[in-house]
Order: sequence, then C-alpha cells, then structure tokens
Amino acid sequence: QMETLADLAEEYSDGVCHVTTRQDIQLHFVHIDDTPDMMRRLAAVGITTREACGNTVRNVTACPLAGVCRDETFDVTPYADACMKFLLGHPDAQDFGRKFKVAFSGCREHACCLVSMHDLGLIAVTRTENGMERRGFETYVGGGLGAVPHQAKLFDEFLPVEELLPIAQAIARVFARLGEKRNRARARIKFLIAQLGLEEFKRLVLEERAQLPEDPRWTADIQDTSDHNNHPVEVATTSSGTKADGFTGWLRTNVYKQRQDGFAVVTVALPLGDLTTHQMRRLATIGRQYVAGAVRLTVEQNIVLRWVREEDLQPLYSALSSVGLGQAGAGTISDITACPGTDTCKLGIASSRGLAAELQSQLTATADSQDPAVSELRIKTSGCFNSCGQHQIATIGFYGGGGRHGTDMFPNYTMSLGGKFDEDSM
Repeated sequence: QMETLADLAEEYSDGVCHVTTRQDIQLHFVHIDDTPDMMRRLAAVGITTREACGNTVRNVTACPLAGVCRDETFDVTPYADACMKFLLGHPDAQDFGRKFKVAFSGCREHACCLVSMHDLGLIAVTRTENGMERRGFETYVGGGLGAVPHQAKLFDEFLPVEELLPIAQAIARVFARLGEKRNRARARIKFLIAQLGLEEFKRLVLEERAQLPEDPRWTADIQDTSDHNNHPVEVATTSSGTKADGFTGWLRTNVYKQRQDGFAVVTVALPLGDLTTHQMRRLATIGRQYVAGAVRLTVEQNIVLRWVREEDLQPLYSALSSVGLGQAGAGTISDITACPGTDTCKLGIASSRGLAAELQSQLTATADSQDPAVSELRIKTSGCFNSCGQHQIATIGFYGGGGRHGTDMFPNYTMSLGGKFDEDSM
C-alpha cells in the first residue's frame, strides 16, 4: 500500500504523501482526469477514497497503540475495523447534512484518538456479570471542534460490544432524519443534540434501535478479535553496539515500551506530516524488515512502527536516519500539528504550514535546553477558524484570520492558550 501511494504521488501528484489528522494519506495537486486510474490502483491494494470527504461517516480512527498499549482495557482494533466496514457506504449513512466522525480509544488516560471531540466516541471498558468479564464501550456523542466547539456527552456508560454496530446505525438514522440540511454551519450532530437535549436524543436512538431488523453484519466482522498484526517478528539484528549520533535523544522521545516484554513502538516524526515518495518507499522496506508491516498512522500526523524488538532499536534508528526520518521530539512541543491552510485549502486564510514549519525549526534547535514542562506542551495550527488543525485542544493554538490596514487586507493569527489535550478531554 505504501509503495502504491508513493508511485501515485510521484506520477500524478507533487511527490509528497501527506499524513492527516484522520490517520489518512492525502495526495495534492492531482488532475481530475487522473482520478479514475488512481482509484483503481488504490483499490487493487485495499485502499479506498470512498467517503474520505462529503456528508458521510469519515474514516474511523483508533488509538495507534491499540493492542500494545500498557494502559488499555482491551484492543479496540477489530471493533474500529468492523465499524468502518459496516458504516462505509451503508444506506442509513448517506443522507447526512454534514460529516460524521467516529473514534475508538482503549483507555481514558491518553488522548491517542481524541474521543471527546468526535460525533461518536468510544472508550473500551469491561464489567463483570455472573462471574464473567464482558467487553463494552463508554460511549460519547456530539463532540466536535470547528467554529463552535462542543465536548462530547456521555451517551452510555457501558454499551456491550454486540450493540456497537446497531447503536451506531440507529444514531446514523436519527441524525439523517432530524439533522439540519439547509444551513451547513448548523448541520453537525452536536447541534442536533444541543437542540433536542441528550435524554431526548438517546430516547430517539433507542427507539430507532428497537425497530431495526436483525442484521448478521452486526456481529460478523467482530467474531475474530485475536490477531491484528499484534505478533512478534523475527529480525536479524545488525547493530554494532555503538550508538549513532542522536540515538539517545530519539530513544527518549520516539520510543514507547509495549506491554509485551522485549518489544517497543517507534514513532516516525514527520514535520508537517509529509513524506517524499523516496521516504515512503524506504519506510515500506524498513517496515517489512523490522515489523512485518505493522505500520499505523497517528492523529498527530506521524507514523508508528509496532512490534520492534528492543535489540533492533539502534539499527532501526540508523535505517530511519539514513533517509531523513530519524527526527527526535515526537510528542513534544516541537511535534506540531498543522492543517494544509492556504497551501491547498480553498477556505484557508493563513499559511498554517508555514507557521508550523518556522515554529518547529526554532523549537527543535532549542530542544536540548528546554525545561521538561515546556517540552510537554503541544502546539497546533489551523489556517482558519474551522479547526482542521485542532488548535482548540492545544496548549498553544493558532488559527488564521484576516486584518485590515486602511483598504488593504492581510492574514493574521489568533492565538489561544490552555487547551486540554490529555485524558481524551478538551
């Protein structure tokens, strides 16, 4: 898949693969006449562009550490995967007034997928019934950023896993039937819930659920929850025992110890979320060699390699550095999220990527002398008030706007402070 994306970016785009905050890849500057061929070639390797945009259920996201996180309740991967397959193209999810975003998290402690800012957010929980452990989800609805941010509201403290898909379908039906259609600024489900009240919205959803005919797909895609690339791989270690320059700092910020002994997750930090086609191909080769393809994207526009043997960290770092992907600072103040802004977005007012690049350059240069409290802060930038760069949940956020000097207009930024990023909260 990575190699196909690299080929297409080279042939039809600007030679850059861009990682988005929805754990997707964007290719920019594609001519519309080339899209049919691109879609066929993507489909041939299991990638789709369906419902990546539009008034639909967007890509279902999940914690990139699912299955290996030390704090998770259980691996949410198969449930997120099943939700995506079920809702993609579903007839009940084709008549929305605006987009609908879903996210899964394995725990409450970390903001790996930002549940509280989603239309439908699910956190893994368990309970014991009749001496048996049952899996379920603490379920939230009506979150969202944009010009009018709403924190998601608790819909159900424990939604059994077997009710995940029917309840998602029922929520989609209520949103499609009652959601705003004419005024796009008020067409997200957060406004519908604010209008109805959470209890009335929940009553309507449960009423809809009771009327749904039984669908075998509700359980068909989540029967096997045992293996989603969560397995060790054999790799021939080539380390000489000497540490490459920068390895210690990279090890401190970019490596996460898995709950499985002897293994780690490595974050490949991507400035502005960009890889060149050469880097994408090399990363595909590195992924095969070290983690048997266990590669995921993150909401912070980075890439993670899972199931890295701890004894392979040094040669892996050398391999990444050789292609310009060994940058330290993942998850620190210099790891900045940025929407495309005026580079490619027709709504962009200011160059969010330009600002992010300059901030990143300045902060990376002073990383070794930063106070730990400063290093832990987060910066996010948006090219306008719509918050595609998620500036509202950053410690320091910037969004683009316009100012006036006499008769001349100029772009500027509004800076916000104190957004809450951790614990899946705003």
